[in-house]
Amino acid sequence: MTVATSVDNDVRALGAMASRAGIFCDFDGSLAPIVPDPAKARAVRGAGRVLERLARRYAAVAVVSGRPVSFLAKRLHPRKVRLVGLYGIEERVGRSLRILPEVSAARVAIDRAAERLRAELADVQGIFVEHKGLAVSVHFRRVRDRDAALKRAIPVVERIAREEGLASVTRGRLVLEISPPVQVDKGDVVRRVIEEKKLAGALVVGDDVGDLPTFRAVDGLELAIRVAVASDESPPDLIAAADHVVGGPIELMDLLKSLVDASRP
Repeated sequence: MTVATSVDNDVRALGAMASRAGIFCDFDGSLAPIVPDPAKARAVRGAGRVLERLARRYAAVAVVSGRPVSFLAKRLHPRKVRLVGLYGIEERVGRSLRILPEVSAARVAIDRAAERLRAELADVQGIFVEHKGLAVSVHFRRVRDRDAALKRAIPVVERIAREEGLASVTRGRLVLEISPPVQVDKGDVVRRVIEEKKLAGALVVGDDVGDLPTFRAVDGLELAIRVAVASDESPPDLIAAADHVVGGPIELMDLLKSLVDASRP
């Protein structure tokens, strides 16, 4: 599939400034198709290799996701690519894992919250509680009556988060997530890397409301390209904020390949 003509100028412009530019990608819904069972999510074929090629050309390449870093590493195996998990709570730096020091104390509360959610929502068939180590998500994609399940689950999730002293509940595409009580999001990650690497340009990619902070984080750069990966569940605010829209992970991969070709070795 050929990259849409409307993005050609931006691709060439970012490639020309690759030594001063960064690329930031979401995982689920962007590099990987959304699947009913979150544990079975896989990046599209060749995604890891494309990210590695980009990392050899551009000043910074990062996958910024709500998934744990361990999950991302097993599915991408990229070298020289930053893996940032749990919306910025943890990051793989070389072979070491860096975790925000203020969240370590929340691990026990997260463990309790996961156990309580599994017990209190056991009557809702199809719900999947994902323990991410330092966060816990409740997925509804396999539930038949999603509206009824959400109505049943939301007050339970909010109550447990409050009682365990954790952050307020974050809502995404058929998912609710409880995180440690820290003020960090994907946009904070992008801003930090921009400052660290002195970036003049960046491309950010996302498919859900949790990616909107990354779209705002590139405001003010010499060149900012915001790409939304569309689906039937796309949040209208994300589409409205995007400079370009692609039809799915395969089309995104074509765009990323074109960024490799547009840069100089």
